[in-house]
Formats: sequence, structure tokens, C-alpha cells
Amino acid sequence: MKRRNRVIAIVVAAAVLFGGIVVVADFGLKAFAEGQIRSAIVKNLPSNVTGDVSVQIGGGSFLAQYASGSFSEVTLNSDNLTVNGVPLKAHVVAHDVSTDQTKPIPRASATLTLDQTAVNSFLSIPGSNEIVLADGTVRYQGSFQLFGLTLGYDATATAAPVGGTVQLTPTGATLSAGSASLDVGGALKTIVSKPISICVAQYLPKSMQVTSITPSAGFVVVDLSATDLVLTEDALKQTGSCD
Repeated sequence: MKRRNRVIAIVVAAAVLFGGIVVVADFGLKAFAEGQIRSAIVKNLPSNVTGDVSVQIGGGSFLAQYASGSFSEVTLNSDNLTVNGVPLKAHVVAHDVSTDQTKPIPRASATLTLDQTAVNSFLSIPGSNEIVLADGTVRYQGSFQLFGLTLGYDATATAAPVGGTVQLTPTGATLSAGSASLDVGGALKTIVSKPISICVAQYLPKSMQVTSITPSAGFVVVDLSATDLVLTEDALKQTGSCD
């Protein structure tokens, strides 16, 4: 009886030890793989993009996922990316990422956070010097001609993605200069009634599109999605268009 108990104890101890070794190996290999993915991504960034990223492989056991040939979820984060010298924060979640880095990622989503200075470095509205971000709205200034006079206005608009563009839909406007004796309400309403489309596809990989835009005071959060995304330098250089 004692001998059998001793054998059982040895088997249990061996099982616990083996399990511990597997856990340590799983953790170590996962950390190594995260480092390899990070290095590959940083290496393949286009020349106009700089910064560092952190990588986290989720989805359970690393060894089991590696044996299956893909990782169910890989998360990338960066607080110090710059594109053409413009800073932004990025959070990317990729799904079903193949262990073969040359294969495309079937599904990915991203969230970019840009401050007001960054937005104005990327985007511009014809006739306006600056885009001002507010809670849920975008403000911009412009001018129009009336009876030989140049009158300025401040407009507010909502922002939404439409294809490869960001569409600003005016919600109101007020005169920023002009004579109170002139009846300019009709002219002002006509000027700001038309939506303004700004091309953003030219800044994004071909397979990526904007899904939502959330402006707040001083910054904006942009959500994106992609299918069949390839993380090679050549692929990332191929941007979309608004044609």
C-alpha cells in the first residue's frame, strides 16, 4: 500500500513538474515570438513612419496556437508613432494571424488617436486655415463674397466616413465679420449647406478603411478596419485613393 502511494506521489509530482515546464516554455516562447513580430513590424514600416510598438499574443496557449499555424489574436500598441513627422497613438487588433508572416491577416481593426495639430497637418478644408475639434463636432472658418464684400463665417459640422473620404456635414454657421445691416442669412445658408469631402484613403494601406470618427475637444479618435492586410513594407506603401 505504501509502495503504491509512493508511486502515485511520484507520478503526480512528475505531472506537476512537467506542467510547470510546459507553462514556462509556453511563456518563454510567447515572449520570444512577440519580440520577433515586433522587430518584423518595425523593420517593415514605410520610410515616412517611425516609432516603436508593443506586441501581445492572446488567445490561450501559445504552443497550441503555434502548432495550429495561426494566432487567434495579436494586439499592437504604440504611443509614439509619427507619420511624416506627425505624432499619433495607435491600437491594432489582428485576428487569425498566420505564423507565416508573408501571408495576409484576414481581419484587423485599428484605433488611431490624433490631436488637433496632427489633424491639421494631414487634412485641410478649402478656404479654411484650421480645423478645430470639439465634442462631437468639427469647426472651421471660411469666407464668401456678397455685393463685392468679403464676409467670414464660423461653421460647425459632423464628421463621418464615406468610402475613402471623411465627409463633413455642416450643422450651422455664424458670421465672424460683416455688417449687421446686410441680410446675409440666405447666402450663408447656401454656402454651408453642401457637405465637404476630404480624401483620407491616400494616407491608409489599400485594404484599410475608416469605420468611425469621434471628435472631442482637442483630439479625434478614428476607428479603422482591414481585410487581407499584409504587413510588408511594399504592401504598406500601397495606399488607397478617392478616384
